[in-house]
Amino acid sequence: MADPDPRDAIHEAIQKHAPRGQDAILTGWVLVAEWIDHEGERWLSKAHAASTTHWSANGMHHEVLHGDWPADPDDDE
Repeated sequence: MADPDPRDAIHEAIQKHAPRGQDAILTGWVLVAEWIDHEGERWLSKAHAASTTHWSANGMHHEVLHGDWPADPDDDE
């Protein structure tokens, strides 16, 4: 029996937190994580849903960085 894909658990966790309480279906996602080793070296890793193509993941990253987002009162900025 094959090990379960960890992305399935991530997908389920995100789906449980649909934005603004909407009854919506999660169709794709991207994730960026920061890591640090015991010597203090930091690096990033990224992952995406099995259903998210590489070009869609790249587009999501671009939108997050360069999109015109409305102000979010929950942001720390």
